[in-house]
Amino acid sequence: MPLHRKKPFSAKQKKMQLLAKRVSKRDQAAREDPEWDFRQRPNEESAPGGPQTAHAPSAKPATDGRNKLTSQFDKLSRVEIEDNKKRSMQPLHRLSPEDGLTMSFDDAYSADVDIPVRPEWTYGESKSVVEGREAAYFNSWLERLRASDEEVSLYEKNLEVWRQLWRVVEISDILLLIVDVRHPVLHFPPSLYRYITETTGKPLVVVLNKTDLVAENTVQAWMHYFKQRFPAVVLTRFCCYRDEALVDDTAVASMKMRRQRPRRRTHDSRLVGDLFAACRSVCETDKLGLVGWEELIARYTDKVEDEDSGDSGDESSDGEPDEPVAQSEPDAADEEAHHGERVSSKYVTLGLVGHPNVGKSTIINSIVRRTVVSTSRTPGHTKHFQTIHVTPTLRLCDCPGLVFPCVVGRPMQVLAGLYNTAQVQEPYTSVQYLAERVPVERVLALHPPADARNPENYVWSAWAICEAFAIDRGFYTSRGARPDVYRACK
Repeated sequence: MPLHRKKPFSAKQKKMQLLAKRVSKRDQAAREDPEWDFRQRPNEESAPGGPQTAHAPSAKPATDGRNKLTSQFDKLSRVEIEDNKKRSMQPLHRLSPEDGLTMSFDDAYSADVDIPVRPEWTYGESKSVVEGREAAYFNSWLERLRASDEEVSLYEKNLEVWRQLWRVVEISDILLLIVDVRHPVLHFPPSLYRYITETTGKPLVVVLNKTDLVAENTVQAWMHYFKQRFPAVVLTRFCCYRDEALVDDTAVASMKMRRQRPRRRTHDSRLVGDLFAACRSVCETDKLGLVGWEELIARYTDKVEDEDSGDSGDESSDGEPDEPVAQSEPDAADEEAHHGERVSSKYVTLGLVGHPNVGKSTIINSIVRRTVVSTSRTPGHTKHFQTIHVTPTLRLCDCPGLVFPCVVGRPMQVLAGLYNTAQVQEPYTSVQYLAERVPVERVLALHPPADARNPENYVWSAWAICEAFAIDRGFYTSRGARPDVYRACK
């Protein structure tokens, strides 16, 4: 039987087919909702009143298990995105180092903007009653922030993520606030400090992490600043790479050098002894004897001296972990109720809290000397708190990172790594924020456009910097072969 030849299908026929599908979908949508107008953009109002206000999510968690612990933030409207894009094409307004590179706690956080604190509960109450009270309180907190006179930037709006913080604070004996030393003021929320030290009355240790990315005098200056501003805070430092300093933040030439980190992930435990010594100094007297602090500190100090630099990867040479560490999955009681845990008398629990992407999980892996919790450059990678036993009586609790309410601009939060870059709707304002404070075009060795009338005195804009960087890296659009500004900007 002869095969039939395929009937030719032209581009014009394909266009008519797609048009018929659109008409069919519009008719179906009009039958379901007669007031629906397909000419209205999803992010704009039908009346000439400007952009639509972003709808804040409620405290009711998503029913899907995958999205239950997904962070929720406000979205920009289409009009706001276009306005920011046009603003990035304007000439840069350079700021002096005193105005652009300095920030105090009063500039970053407002006394009127706090964090949600878990309402009081008792063991006799049911799970539904406790969760209902928490949801009502959280909704009132969101309404209070929206009605505040302060212009609050991005912050976590998912109640389930805040519950993770509440549970970690409740079960921990000592809280470790992990702070990125490159911008410790932004990563040290005073509201969280007051919640831990005043509301719960628990000891707090501030860990200046990633000290290998700044100069030594920068670390010492920040430690001196925190000791003067918060005398009761115990400070320690930490880094997970063996090099003394990968980047010197005080020299532009050092920042321009492209230094690659080691391909093999290392978990350097040289500073673990100092970390445990700081925890020992604030540990309660009745629990001080549960953990052999002197033996634990000496064990890490002695093993660092004997370690070979080639065997400090995820696992030892024989494939077994360096220390007998057991990782515990979330307990059954954690899944049954949010209020079934208090501080255990059998363990000394160290809870690690802080912003996303500050290195909480990396510190745990460095303590254990192998990968026991997954890490990623993407902020918010850790979704559920995890407990890891270092000794039979000492355990670590890794809390998911939260974006705490602050009054700094959204571009600053994006540059600090608090927000996932892939979800940034328009990155141009972030480049503009950075270029107004740092000569980005000089750091990247960019050249003005070829058709510039006066290249020596060329006035840069954020858009021009991204366009020049796209040309320098060969980023072009596939159709028009124009510089891909959006890709270069990200």
